[in-house]
Amino acid sequence: MVRILLLGSSLAFATAAFSQTTLDVVAWKGNEAEPAGLPELIEAFEAANPDIDVELSYVARKDVDKVIPPRLQSGNPPDVTMVDSSLVDLWGGAGFLTDLGTDSDWYARMQPAVSSVLTSDEGILVFPLEVIGMGNFVNMDLLAKVGIEQPPLTLDELKDACQALAAEGIAPMIFAGGFPAMLFVGANGLDPNDNLAASYGAGERSFVDDENFNASLDAVRDLVDAQCFDPELQAGLDPWATAPQEFRAGNVAILPQGAWNIGNFSSIEGLNYQFAPMPSAFTDAGLALDLVGPGWAIPKDASNKEAARKWIDFFTVEDNLNVFLEAEGAYSPFTGGRSTMPELAAPYTEAREQGSLILWPFSTLEFPKPLQSEWEDSITGFLLNIDEPNEETLQRWDYTIEDNL
Repeated sequence: MVRILLLGSSLAFATAAFSQTTLDVVAWKGNEAEPAGLPELIEAFEAANPDIDVELSYVARKDVDKVIPPRLQSGNPPDVTMVDSSLVDLWGGAGFLTDLGTDSDWYARMQPAVSSVLTSDEGILVFPLEVIGMGNFVNMDLLAKVGIEQPPLTLDELKDACQALAAEGIAPMIFAGGFPAMLFVGANGLDPNDNLAASYGAGERSFVDDENFNASLDAVRDLVDAQCFDPELQAGLDPWATAPQEFRAGNVAILPQGAWNIGNFSSIEGLNYQFAPMPSAFTDAGLALDLVGPGWAIPKDASNKEAARKWIDFFTVEDNLNVFLEAEGAYSPFTGGRSTMPELAAPYTEAREQGSLILWPFSTLEFPKPLQSEWEDSITGFLLNIDEPNEETLQRWDYTIEDNL
């Protein structure tokens, strides 16, 4: 009898020793189109934690708001989910996320600007993965054909480049309605010296009466006059598919977009380009637009919290996080450490190092999320009616702010 019990205990012990935990991870990165280094990181994590199997479910960012809330509300969430600041605000405010604690080494190493954005009354609910730049991709071979050796960093340099390129029959710039266009408008409306983005979002400062944003829309007209682009053609251009493809193919010299395209563009043999800050009226160095990117969060009702903590601990190791950063073309949200940015991004990095940067207010929640879609729609409308008064566009932004106060 005793032997049977001992045997039973031994079997139970052996079963426990070799049982596997399946870690349910949801992310909008890690698929074939945007692997972000996750396949190799998962392999390394499982090798370091042989009792844990990672099951990564890819869910596009636009679908996360539909897929994850029912799981959170039913008490059956993933063990780890990718989040951005808007999701942290929404889900954390509803009590669905676990406080990761402000007493950790990684929290102490966070860049102060990032820490201030992500820390709330609920604590720190997300482990940040990246700060990613948004600026101009510049085809250096096309610029060289008109005698230009450096990416344009000022508005005058941008207009001069456009005129020179157009004179040689080279398409100067993609200014697609929506995202690329709003980067330029933001870079020329948000003065990095006054840091008042939050005052617009709080309704304390109106867009329609603002000198900077009126000048920003006027600057778009100046680009049209400099033959940078045809506004009506650009208004209908797909900013996420057609626009990057035109740059990849070498058909256009300048594309405002995010650094997440670096890996994709660098895979094209013979495409000689640099990633530069946005030309801006506020600085001669160009303006770096830093977006506080996604991170990992552990839902409050996660089934495997211990394994989830190990997953986050794995990313706190610099060599592991750097795999993700290098694949993303991103900067670390932590101080110190080795930079993973390629040399082709040196113009953007130099602007950051000079302090010529802003944190993109949609990623810091200084601007409410509905304003982003309003910016995209209204700037597209502006391109279709380039001579309409600025008030027609800017008033729409103020109304959106009023509706979300």
